[in-house]
Amino acid sequence: MTKKDGKRGESSGHSEFAAERRVAPGHSRAGTGPLGRRRSDDALAAEIHEILTQDPELDTTEIEVEVAGGAVTLTGTVDSGDARMLAEELVESLSGVHEVHNRLRVAR
Repeated sequence: MTKKDGKRGESSGHSEFAAERRVAPGHSRAGTGPLGRRRSDDALAAEIHEILTQDPELDTTEIEVEVAGGAVTLTGTVDSGDARMLAEELVESLSGVHEVHNRLRVAR
């Protein structure tokens, strides 16, 4: 469909389907799949390992990750309280994680 201004399918800078794609503020559909589909624990554990090891502020040599039904348990030792919270926040940001049990201890 061509408008008077020569643009196809757009009016005032918005796509004609913008309302269908609208997402509530603070929410994202990124990483979501079909209804009822759940990622395997192994796939989720692999992504957790990847995201933790890629962060330059986090030493993951003493971190262990267990995943069961989307519940993630972090155990081991980190350098600081900030590192402990960073690890938890990174894991919580992943699609498929339902809860995080942060049992990381700060090395003294």
